[in-house]
Amino acid sequence: MSKTTLKITGMMCEKCMGTVSEALSSVDGVTKVDVDLKKGTAVVEHNGVPDEKLVMAVLDSGFKAKVKHGLF
Repeated sequence: MSKTTLKITGMMCEKCMGTVSEALSSVDGVTKVDVDLKKGTAVVEHNGVPDEKLVMAVLDSGFKAKVKHGLF
């Protein structure tokens, strides 16, 4: 099991959080998604899904995302 933290920009409300969560949850291999509106992050647990695929899922849902590394 792998865990990736994404920095999400553009989320303004709970509906935005739901959209991001749904987009990430729909990616094959994703097992859990925890989106935090206040921090602007999404923590994704998955079975080896490439970072690019997670970022693209967020981009396709209308938001911007970057993989968060270290203190970022």
